[in-house]
Amino acid sequence: MFCSYMHKFVTRIAIVNIGDIRPHEETDMMHTYELVRDILARGVLVKPIVVDEASMVILDGHHRFEALKMMGFKSIPVAMVDYFSDAIVVESWRNNIRPTKAEVIDHARSGILYPYKTTRHMVILDGKRYHISEVVPEVNYKVVANASKPGSEVVEKLVRII
Repeated sequence: MFCSYMHKFVTRIAIVNIGDIRPHEETDMMHTYELVRDILARGVLVKPIVVDEASMVILDGHHRFEALKMMGFKSIPVAMVDYFSDAIVVESWRNNIRPTKAEVIDHARSGILYPYKTTRHMVILDGKRYHISEVVPEVNYKVVANASKPGSEVVEKLVRII
């Protein structure tokens, strides 16, 4: 259903240098560890990280980004979008914070991150709101645990702990 709408906001799917991507929110470490375990168990990353193409700021997938970073990946799949498209809106999970798109970009650029689970990016399709993760295609990016990757011994310990 959503694939026909994808062209309205996803400009392209690409593999990019992980160092070029900028988070705007903090993450929960336990959730990140659980995600590392899940990604390794599946052997694939199902959904790409969603980023604004102009700024490379993460709009969805902070925990997946941190998990892949922890696993030592240098390049990762992203779905690039035009953040300033009218089809994409930013909402908040928190009652006391109402971020704008410009503020999201500013937080990422400054490194002063919003607290965990502050923003929620939605896509408006035919007058209905959907979380951006619902309308971004799967990439099923193959993930192979590799002992030569930096940090892999840390990942192995984390997986055993969780």
